[in-house]
Amino acid sequence: MFRFSQSVPLFVIWLAVGICPTQAAETNVMCPVLQDQQATTDYAITYKGREVRFCCSECVMEFEKHPEIYENVLPQLQNLPLRLRVQQFMGTYGGLVIGGSLLMLLIGLRVYRWKRPAAKSTSVMQRRISPAIPLLLLSAYLGYEVYSLQDQLHQQQLEDEIHFATFYDFGYPPVPRRPDVKARLSGSYYRGNDERSPKLFNNGNYRTAKFDVSVCDADGQPVDAGDDVTDRALFLKFEIERPPFTPDFLYNPDMMGGMFLTAQCDRFLGRDEPVPDAVVLTETEPMQRWQALFPIRSAEQSCCGQSRGTVYVCEKYLYQPRVSFLPRRRGGSRFHYGISFDLEIEHGIVTAASDVYMGALYRTRKLPTWRVPMTQWFSHEPIPELPGPSTDDPDLLGITDHVARKGGKQPR
Repeated sequence: MFRFSQSVPLFVIWLAVGICPTQAAETNVMCPVLQDQQATTDYAITYKGREVRFCCSECVMEFEKHPEIYENVLPQLQNLPLRLRVQQFMGTYGGLVIGGSLLMLLIGLRVYRWKRPAAKSTSVMQRRISPAIPLLLLSAYLGYEVYSLQDQLHQQQLEDEIHFATFYDFGYPPVPRRPDVKARLSGSYYRGNDERSPKLFNNGNYRTAKFDVSVCDADGQPVDAGDDVTDRALFLKFEIERPPFTPDFLYNPDMMGGMFLTAQCDRFLGRDEPVPDAVVLTETEPMQRWQALFPIRSAEQSCCGQSRGTVYVCEKYLYQPRVSFLPRRRGGSRFHYGISFDLEIEHGIVTAASDVYMGALYRTRKLPTWRVPMTQWFSHEPIPELPGPSTDDPDLLGITDHVARKGGKQPR
Protein backbone atom coordinates (compact mmCIF):
# COMPACT_ATOMS: atom_id res chain seq x y z
CA MET A 1 0.00 0.00 0.00
CA PHE A 2 1.17 3.47 -0.83
CA ARG A 3 1.15 6.14 1.81
CA PHE A 4 -0.69 9.40 1.09
CA SER A 5 2.62 11.26 0.60
CA GLN A 6 3.53 8.77 -2.10
CA SER A 7 0.16 8.82 -3.85
CA VAL A 8 0.08 12.61 -4.28
CA PRO A 9 3.03 12.65 -6.75
CA LEU A 10 1.42 9.76 -8.64
CA PHE A 11 -1.81 11.76 -8.91
CA VAL A 12 0.11 14.75 -10.26
CA ILE A 13 1.82 12.54 -12.85
CA TRP A 14 -1.60 11.15 -13.84
CA LEU A 15 -2.83 14.69 -14.49
CA ALA A 16 0.32 15.58 -16.43
CA VAL A 17 0.05 12.71 -18.87
CA GLY A 18 -3.64 13.41 -19.33
CA ILE A 19 -5.16 10.01 -18.45
CA CYS A 20 -8.59 11.62 -18.54
CA PRO A 21 -12.03 10.77 -19.88
CA THR A 22 -13.30 10.80 -23.41
CA GLN A 23 -11.30 12.42 -26.15
CA ALA A 24 -13.05 15.18 -28.13
CA ALA A 25 -14.24 14.79 -31.70
CA GLU A 26 -11.81 15.83 -34.44
CA THR A 27 -13.64 18.86 -35.81
CA ASN A 28 -17.04 20.41 -36.52
CA VAL A 29 -19.07 19.85 -39.70
CA MET A 30 -21.38 22.88 -39.47
CA CYS A 31 -20.35 26.48 -38.84
CA PRO A 32 -20.71 27.35 -35.12
CA VAL A 33 -21.88 30.91 -35.90
CA LEU A 34 -24.24 30.29 -38.83
CA GLN A 35 -25.25 26.81 -37.76
CA ASP A 36 -27.19 26.08 -40.95
CA GLN A 37 -24.10 26.61 -43.13
CA GLN A 38 -21.51 23.96 -43.99
CA ALA A 39 -18.07 24.56 -42.47
CA THR A 40 -14.99 24.41 -44.68
CA THR A 41 -11.24 24.06 -44.26
CA ASP A 42 -10.80 27.35 -46.16
CA TYR A 43 -11.82 29.17 -42.96
CA ALA A 44 -10.29 27.31 -40.03
CA ILE A 45 -8.52 28.45 -36.87
CA THR A 46 -7.05 26.76 -33.83
CA TYR A 47 -8.94 27.36 -30.60
CA LYS A 48 -8.04 25.67 -27.30
CA GLY A 49 -5.75 23.32 -29.17
CA ARG A 50 -8.50 22.17 -31.57
CA GLU A 51 -9.28 23.04 -35.18
CA VAL A 52 -12.54 24.95 -35.59
CA ARG A 53 -13.99 25.42 -39.08
CA PHE A 54 -16.32 28.12 -40.38
CA CYS A 55 -18.27 28.96 -43.52
CA CYS A 56 -16.77 32.43 -44.11
CA SER A 57 -14.28 34.93 -42.72
CA GLU A 58 -17.06 37.02 -41.14
CA CYS A 59 -17.94 34.09 -38.91
CA VAL A 60 -14.29 33.73 -37.90
CA MET A 61 -14.24 37.36 -36.83
CA GLU A 62 -17.53 37.01 -34.97
CA PHE A 63 -16.35 33.86 -33.19
CA GLU A 64 -13.10 35.44 -32.03
CA LYS A 65 -14.97 38.31 -30.37
CA HIS A 66 -16.85 36.01 -27.96
CA PRO A 67 -15.76 32.37 -28.50
CA GLU A 68 -17.24 31.18 -25.21
CA ILE A 69 -20.74 31.69 -26.66
CA TYR A 70 -20.17 28.98 -29.28
CA GLU A 71 -18.23 26.39 -27.29
CA ASN A 72 -21.30 24.29 -26.52
CA VAL A 73 -22.01 23.65 -30.22
CA LEU A 74 -18.47 22.49 -31.01
CA PRO A 75 -18.06 18.74 -30.44
CA GLN A 76 -14.27 18.95 -30.44
CA LEU A 77 -14.38 21.15 -27.32
CA GLN A 78 -16.51 18.78 -25.27
CA ASN A 79 -14.84 16.65 -22.55
CA LEU A 80 -11.35 18.02 -23.13
CA PRO A 81 -8.66 16.17 -21.12
CA LEU A 82 -7.77 18.00 -17.91
CA ARG A 83 -4.17 18.14 -19.07
CA LEU A 84 -5.19 20.33 -22.02
CA ARG A 85 -7.34 22.53 -19.79
CA VAL A 86 -4.38 23.13 -17.44
CA GLN A 87 -2.08 23.86 -20.39
CA GLN A 88 -4.58 26.33 -21.85
CA PHE A 89 -4.97 28.12 -18.54
CA MET A 90 -1.23 28.35 -17.97
CA GLY A 91 -0.69 29.44 -21.55
CA THR A 92 -3.01 32.41 -21.08
CA TYR A 93 -2.35 33.33 -17.47
CA GLY A 94 0.93 31.54 -16.80
CA GLY A 95 3.01 34.69 -16.35
CA LEU A 96 0.46 36.25 -14.02
CA VAL A 97 0.09 33.10 -11.91
CA ILE A 98 3.81 32.41 -11.59
CA GLY A 99 4.73 36.04 -10.93
CA GLY A 100 1.95 36.49 -8.40
CA SER A 101 2.88 33.26 -6.63
CA LEU A 102 6.53 34.25 -6.35
CA LEU A 103 5.66 37.64 -4.93
CA MET A 104 3.25 36.14 -2.43
CA LEU A 105 5.99 33.72 -1.38
CA LEU A 106 8.32 36.70 -0.93
CA ILE A 107 5.73 38.36 1.29
CA GLY A 108 5.49 35.26 3.46
CA LEU A 109 9.24 34.87 3.77
CA ARG A 110 10.01 38.47 4.60
CA VAL A 111 7.07 39.44 6.78
CA TYR A 112 7.11 36.35 8.99
CA ARG A 113 10.89 35.84 8.91
CA TRP A 114 12.52 32.73 7.50
CA LYS A 115 14.33 31.18 10.47
CA ARG A 116 17.46 29.18 9.95
CA PRO A 117 19.45 26.97 12.39
CA ALA A 118 22.14 29.61 12.81
CA ALA A 119 20.60 31.97 15.40
CA LYS A 120 23.18 34.71 14.95
CA SER A 121 22.98 34.82 11.15
CA THR A 122 22.41 38.23 9.63
CA SER A 123 20.89 36.96 6.40
CA VAL A 124 18.62 39.41 4.59
CA MET A 125 15.86 36.83 4.61
CA GLN A 126 15.85 36.83 8.44
CA ARG A 127 15.21 40.54 8.78
CA ARG A 128 11.67 41.68 9.37
CA ILE A 129 10.62 44.38 6.93
CA SER A 130 7.42 46.28 6.31
CA PRO A 131 4.86 44.27 4.31
CA ALA A 132 4.18 47.42 2.30
CA ILE A 133 7.28 46.85 0.15
CA PRO A 134 6.37 43.43 -1.32
CA LEU A 135 2.72 44.53 -1.56
CA LEU A 136 3.78 47.52 -3.61
CA LEU A 137 5.87 45.24 -5.81
CA LEU A 138 2.91 42.93 -6.25
CA SER A 139 0.64 45.87 -7.09
CA ALA A 140 3.16 47.20 -9.61
CA TYR A 141 3.45 43.80 -11.26
CA LEU A 142 -0.32 43.34 -11.47
CA GLY A 143 -0.68 46.87 -12.84
CA TYR A 144 1.88 46.10 -15.52
CA GLU A 145 0.04 42.90 -16.48
CA VAL A 146 -3.28 44.75 -16.71
CA TYR A 147 -1.72 47.53 -18.81
CA SER A 148 -0.08 44.96 -21.12
CA LEU A 149 -3.39 43.13 -21.52
CA GLN A 150 -5.24 46.36 -22.31
CA ASP A 151 -2.58 47.36 -24.83
CA GLN A 152 -2.79 43.94 -26.48
CA LEU A 153 -6.59 44.16 -26.69
CA HIS A 154 -6.32 47.67 -28.13
CA GLN A 155 -3.87 46.43 -30.76
CA GLN A 156 -6.20 43.60 -31.72
CA GLN A 157 -9.19 45.93 -31.89
CA LEU A 158 -7.29 48.43 -34.04
CA GLU A 159 -6.10 45.70 -36.40
CA ASP A 160 -9.68 44.49 -36.76
CA GLU A 161 -10.88 48.02 -37.51
CA ILE A 162 -8.22 48.55 -40.16
CA HIS A 163 -8.11 45.21 -41.95
CA PHE A 164 -11.26 43.31 -40.98
CA ALA A 165 -11.04 40.07 -43.02
CA THR A 166 -8.06 40.91 -45.26
CA PHE A 167 -5.57 38.50 -43.70
CA TYR A 168 -8.17 35.76 -43.21
CA ASP A 169 -9.16 35.88 -46.86
CA PHE A 170 -5.83 36.56 -48.56
CA GLY A 171 -3.08 35.46 -46.16
CA TYR A 172 -0.16 37.43 -44.76
CA PRO A 173 1.23 39.14 -46.70
CA PRO A 174 -2.03 39.31 -48.66
CA VAL A 175 -2.03 38.12 -52.28
CA PRO A 176 -4.98 38.98 -54.56
CA ARG A 177 -6.84 36.21 -56.34
CA ARG A 178 -6.08 36.02 -60.03
CA PRO A 179 -9.08 36.52 -62.34
CA ASP A 180 -9.90 33.84 -64.88
CA VAL A 181 -8.21 35.54 -67.83
CA LYS A 182 -5.17 34.74 -69.96
CA ALA A 183 -1.78 36.23 -69.08
CA ARG A 184 -1.61 39.90 -70.00
CA LEU A 185 0.29 43.06 -69.11
CA SER A 186 -2.67 45.44 -68.98
CA GLY A 187 -6.30 45.28 -67.96
CA SER A 188 -9.32 47.16 -66.63
CA TYR A 189 -11.10 46.40 -63.37
CA TYR A 190 -14.31 47.67 -61.83
CA ARG A 191 -15.38 48.42 -58.30
CA GLY A 192 -19.00 48.16 -57.19
CA ASN A 193 -20.98 49.94 -54.50
CA ASP A 194 -20.84 49.03 -50.79
CA GLU A 195 -24.47 49.86 -50.10
CA ARG A 196 -27.47 47.69 -50.88
CA SER A 197 -31.05 49.00 -50.89
CA PRO A 198 -34.16 48.70 -53.12
CA LYS A 199 -34.15 52.51 -53.19
CA LEU A 200 -30.86 52.52 -55.09
CA PHE A 201 -30.35 51.82 -58.79
CA ASN A 202 -30.10 48.08 -59.43
CA ASN A 203 -30.49 47.48 -55.67
CA GLY A 204 -27.14 49.23 -55.18
CA ASN A 205 -25.18 47.02 -57.57
CA TYR A 206 -23.53 49.72 -59.67
CA ARG A 207 -20.05 50.96 -60.54
CA THR A 208 -18.20 53.41 -58.28
CA ALA A 209 -14.71 53.26 -59.82
CA LYS A 210 -12.78 51.96 -62.81
CA PHE A 211 -9.11 50.93 -62.53
CA ASP A 212 -6.62 50.55 -65.37
CA VAL A 213 -3.42 48.61 -64.66
CA SER A 214 -0.52 48.23 -67.08
CA VAL A 215 3.26 48.03 -67.40
CA CYS A 216 5.06 51.04 -68.83
CA ASP A 217 8.50 52.65 -69.04
CA ALA A 218 9.69 55.87 -67.40
CA ASP A 219 8.04 57.95 -70.15
CA GLY A 220 4.68 56.28 -69.57
CA GLN A 221 4.88 54.28 -72.83
CA PRO A 222 3.04 50.94 -72.52
CA VAL A 223 5.04 47.71 -72.53
CA ASP A 224 3.65 44.44 -73.88
CA ALA A 225 4.85 40.94 -74.66
CA GLY A 226 7.48 40.95 -77.42
CA ASP A 227 8.76 44.46 -76.64
CA ASP A 228 12.45 45.14 -76.22
CA VAL A 229 13.04 46.69 -72.77
CA THR A 230 16.83 46.71 -72.78
CA ASP A 231 18.09 49.63 -70.66
CA ARG A 232 14.50 50.66 -69.85
CA ALA A 233 13.21 50.92 -66.29
CA LEU A 234 9.76 49.39 -65.87
CA PHE A 235 6.82 50.66 -63.83
CA LEU A 236 3.35 49.58 -62.84
CA LYS A 237 0.93 52.21 -64.10
CA PHE A 238 -2.17 52.48 -61.92
CA GLU A 239 -5.05 54.74 -63.00
CA ILE A 240 -8.41 55.52 -61.39
CA GLU A 241 -11.31 56.81 -63.47
CA ARG A 242 -14.42 58.19 -61.79
CA PRO A 243 -17.71 56.91 -63.30
CA PRO A 244 -20.58 59.30 -64.05
CA PHE A 245 -22.93 60.42 -61.26
CA THR A 246 -20.84 59.12 -58.37
CA PRO A 247 -20.90 61.38 -55.28
CA ASP A 248 -18.13 63.95 -54.90
CA PHE A 249 -17.54 62.74 -51.35
CA LEU A 250 -15.87 59.56 -52.63
CA TYR A 251 -13.31 61.56 -54.61
CA ASN A 252 -12.65 64.69 -52.59
CA PRO A 253 -9.00 65.69 -51.90
CA ASP A 254 -9.15 64.35 -48.35
CA MET A 255 -10.11 60.88 -49.58
CA MET A 256 -7.75 60.70 -52.55
CA GLY A 257 -4.89 62.32 -50.66
CA GLY A 258 -4.77 59.38 -48.29
CA MET A 259 -4.25 56.81 -51.05
CA PHE A 260 -0.79 55.53 -52.06
CA LEU A 261 1.04 52.56 -53.60
CA THR A 262 3.64 50.48 -51.78
CA ALA A 263 5.30 47.07 -51.89
CA GLN A 264 5.58 47.01 -48.09
CA CYS A 265 3.29 44.95 -45.88
CA ASP A 266 2.79 45.42 -42.17
CA ARG A 267 -0.26 45.19 -39.94
CA PHE A 268 0.32 48.80 -38.83
CA LEU A 269 2.12 50.07 -41.91
CA GLY A 270 3.11 53.73 -41.56
CA ARG A 271 2.07 54.06 -37.92
CA ASP A 272 5.52 54.24 -36.34
CA GLU A 273 7.59 55.47 -39.28
CA PRO A 274 6.95 56.71 -42.84
CA VAL A 275 6.42 54.17 -45.61
CA PRO A 276 9.77 54.31 -47.47
CA ASP A 277 8.55 53.40 -50.96
CA ALA A 278 5.13 55.12 -50.89
CA VAL A 279 3.99 56.60 -54.23
CA VAL A 280 1.02 58.93 -53.93
CA LEU A 281 -1.67 59.44 -56.57
CA THR A 282 -1.46 62.39 -58.94
CA GLU A 283 -4.65 64.06 -60.17
CA THR A 284 -4.45 64.12 -63.99
CA GLU A 285 -7.98 65.45 -64.56
CA PRO A 286 -9.72 67.44 -61.80
CA MET A 287 -12.08 65.20 -59.83
CA GLN A 288 -12.10 62.66 -62.68
CA ARG A 289 -8.76 60.84 -63.08
CA TRP A 290 -5.76 59.92 -60.91
CA GLN A 291 -2.52 58.12 -61.70
CA ALA A 292 0.58 56.64 -60.04
CA LEU A 293 3.72 54.98 -61.43
CA PHE A 294 5.37 52.42 -59.17
CA PRO A 295 8.89 51.17 -60.08
CA ILE A 296 9.15 47.39 -60.40
CA ARG A 297 12.37 46.89 -62.39
CA SER A 298 15.44 49.06 -62.91
CA ALA A 299 17.10 49.70 -66.26
CA GLU A 300 20.11 47.62 -65.18
CA GLN A 301 17.86 44.58 -64.58
CA SER A 302 15.93 44.79 -67.84
CA CYS A 303 18.23 42.59 -69.95
CA CYS A 304 17.04 39.21 -68.67
CA GLY A 305 15.62 37.42 -65.67
CA GLN A 306 12.37 37.43 -63.76
CA SER A 307 10.65 39.98 -61.53
CA ARG A 308 7.62 39.20 -59.45
CA GLY A 309 5.81 40.66 -56.47
CA THR A 310 2.71 42.50 -55.27
CA VAL A 311 2.11 46.24 -55.07
CA TYR A 312 -0.60 47.37 -52.67
CA VAL A 313 -3.06 50.21 -53.12
CA CYS A 314 -3.39 51.50 -49.57
CA GLU A 315 -5.28 54.11 -47.61
CA LYS A 316 -3.86 55.92 -44.58
CA TYR A 317 -5.94 54.95 -41.57
CA LEU A 318 -6.57 57.50 -38.80
CA TYR A 319 -8.25 56.62 -35.52
CA GLN A 320 -9.38 58.43 -32.39
CA PRO A 321 -7.18 57.62 -29.33
CA ARG A 322 -8.77 56.35 -26.14
CA VAL A 323 -8.20 59.80 -24.59
CA SER A 324 -10.94 61.75 -26.38
CA PHE A 325 -9.35 65.21 -26.32
CA LEU A 326 -6.26 64.04 -28.23
CA PRO A 327 -6.22 64.51 -32.03
CA ARG A 328 -6.64 61.59 -34.40
CA ARG A 329 -3.55 59.46 -34.88
CA ARG A 330 -2.17 57.36 -37.73
CA GLY A 331 -2.98 53.76 -36.91
CA GLY A 332 -1.59 52.15 -40.04
CA SER A 333 -2.67 51.55 -43.62
CA ARG A 334 -5.63 49.66 -45.03
CA PHE A 335 -4.85 47.32 -47.95
CA HIS A 336 -7.64 47.99 -50.43
CA TYR A 337 -6.22 46.29 -53.54
CA GLY A 338 -3.23 44.27 -54.65
CA ILE A 339 -1.54 44.34 -58.07
CA SER A 340 0.55 41.23 -58.67
CA PHE A 341 3.13 41.12 -61.44
CA ASP A 342 5.29 38.37 -62.92
CA LEU A 343 7.67 39.61 -65.61
CA GLU A 344 9.87 37.23 -67.60
CA ILE A 345 12.50 38.85 -69.80
CA GLU A 346 14.88 36.95 -72.09
CA HIS A 347 17.65 38.80 -73.91
CA GLY A 348 15.85 42.07 -73.27
CA ILE A 349 12.51 40.85 -74.72
CA VAL A 350 9.35 40.55 -72.58
CA THR A 351 7.99 37.01 -72.99
CA ALA A 352 4.35 36.04 -73.47
CA ALA A 353 4.35 34.34 -70.07
CA SER A 354 4.56 37.72 -68.32
CA ASP A 355 1.47 38.64 -66.36
CA VAL A 356 -0.09 41.47 -64.37
CA TYR A 357 -3.42 41.31 -62.56
CA MET A 358 -5.33 43.18 -59.85
CA GLY A 359 -7.65 42.05 -57.07
CA ALA A 360 -9.49 43.46 -54.07
CA LEU A 361 -8.04 42.77 -50.62
CA TYR A 362 -10.64 44.46 -48.46
CA ARG A 363 -14.40 44.67 -48.18
CA THR A 364 -16.70 46.14 -45.59
CA ARG A 365 -18.73 44.19 -43.09
CA LYS A 366 -21.81 45.07 -45.13
CA LEU A 367 -20.67 42.74 -47.91
CA PRO A 368 -20.23 39.20 -46.52
CA THR A 369 -19.34 36.76 -49.29
CA TRP A 370 -22.29 34.49 -48.52
CA ARG A 371 -24.72 37.39 -49.02
CA VAL A 372 -23.20 39.48 -51.85
CA PRO A 373 -21.04 37.82 -54.56
CA MET A 374 -17.56 39.30 -54.74
CA THR A 375 -18.03 39.93 -58.48
CA GLN A 376 -20.67 42.54 -57.61
CA TRP A 377 -18.10 44.51 -55.64
CA PHE A 378 -14.88 44.01 -57.65
CA SER A 379 -14.56 42.36 -61.03
CA HIS A 380 -12.51 42.26 -64.23
CA GLU A 381 -15.83 42.37 -66.07
CA PRO A 382 -17.79 45.64 -66.31
CA ILE A 383 -20.22 46.48 -63.50
CA PRO A 384 -23.28 48.53 -64.55
CA GLU A 385 -22.89 52.31 -64.49
CA LEU A 386 -25.41 54.70 -63.00
CA PRO A 387 -27.68 55.88 -65.86
CA GLY A 388 -28.41 59.18 -64.15
CA PRO A 389 -28.09 61.18 -60.94
CA SER A 390 -28.34 58.99 -57.87
CA THR A 391 -29.92 59.74 -54.51
CA ASP A 392 -28.41 62.45 -52.32
CA ASP A 393 -29.48 60.70 -49.11
CA PRO A 394 -26.22 60.34 -47.08
CA ASP A 395 -27.57 57.30 -45.22
CA LEU A 396 -28.37 55.38 -48.41
CA LEU A 397 -24.97 56.29 -49.86
CA GLY A 398 -23.16 55.19 -46.70
CA ILE A 399 -21.66 58.64 -46.18
CA THR A 400 -23.00 58.93 -42.63
CA ASP A 401 -21.26 55.72 -41.50
CA HIS A 402 -18.06 56.63 -43.32
CA VAL A 403 -17.88 60.09 -41.75
CA ALA A 404 -18.52 58.57 -38.30
CA ARG A 405 -15.60 56.16 -38.78
CA LYS A 406 -13.38 59.04 -39.89
CA GLY A 407 -14.38 61.16 -36.90
CA GLY A 408 -15.35 64.09 -39.12
CA LYS A 409 -18.42 66.19 -39.83
CA GLN A 410 -21.24 65.40 -42.18
CA PRO A 411 -20.73 67.14 -45.56
CA ARG A 412 -23.44 69.51 -46.75
